[in-house]
Amino acid sequence: MQSMTGFGVGSATESGWHAEVTIRTLNHRYLSIRVRLPGDRPRLQSQLEELVKGSFTRGEIGVWVAVEPVRTPEERPVFDHAVARDVFADLVRLGGELGADGPPTLSDLIRAGGLQAIEDADEALLPAVEAACRSAIDLALASRAAEGRVLGRELDRLIDVLQSSVEEVEAELPRIGEDLRTRLRERLDALSVEIDPQRLEAEVVLLVERYDVREELVRLRTHLERARSLLAASEPIGKELDFLSQEMLREANTLGSKLRDGRSSRAVIDMKVAIEQFREQVQNVE
Repeated sequence: MQSMTGFGVGSATESGWHAEVTIRTLNHRYLSIRVRLPGDRPRLQSQLEELVKGSFTRGEIGVWVAVEPVRTPEERPVFDHAVARDVFADLVRLGGELGADGPPTLSDLIRAGGLQAIEDADEALLPAVEAACRSAIDLALASRAAEGRVLGRELDRLIDVLQSSVEEVEAELPRIGEDLRTRLRERLDALSVEIDPQRLEAEVVLLVERYDVREELVRLRTHLERARSLLAASEPIGKELDFLSQEMLREANTLGSKLRDGRSSRAVIDMKVAIEQFREQVQNVE
């Protein structure tokens, strides 16, 4: 089982570039990927989004990329020399046509926009960025798996708590029937009303049926068995566990509305608390 919370940092040096990629993942209902690159590089951003999408199925995935050249400043020109030469040559021709005094200066070249910073191609950055991103993904997945194991143990414990609460309510059912019979008999005695024993038993049966919760308990057991089986699955299970927690809470609410005696009500309250804790933990399961 995977958590949706994870963190990983990867770095790589390829093709004259050093890249460092940081990935932080948080819980989210769907898969949301945000890649932050230095500069406007839509093509490279799209390539990284596809790479990340292949490794995660759910969660908010934040990706931060930093790159720097590993060449010395002497080896890597800052400005595009070809553009500067073309602009300067054009300024010389224009100066000759206009009869200007002397050749153009560096200031003239700057004012004409001849000094343009070199825009490194995405293809040059991709090998280092991709390698760093894969490394960060591996570490983030390992982090999510480690937290997933902790989550799994906690969810398993909560299922045990719910199982105990269900068994406690089931054990109370015979007593609840007897209590209904006793209360009905006491009410009749208080009213000084005589009733045929068979009629009394029929009324008791109707009361027991009205407050019968066996179907709800059976459905709760089914949900708990399904939840326990999901904890051992390898595919993403968060959405189904969330659905099961909603169904369990619905059954527990029905139990609470039907069971009015003290001991069973306390068991139902414990059950609701455990379900809410279960549901809260499930929000972070992929």
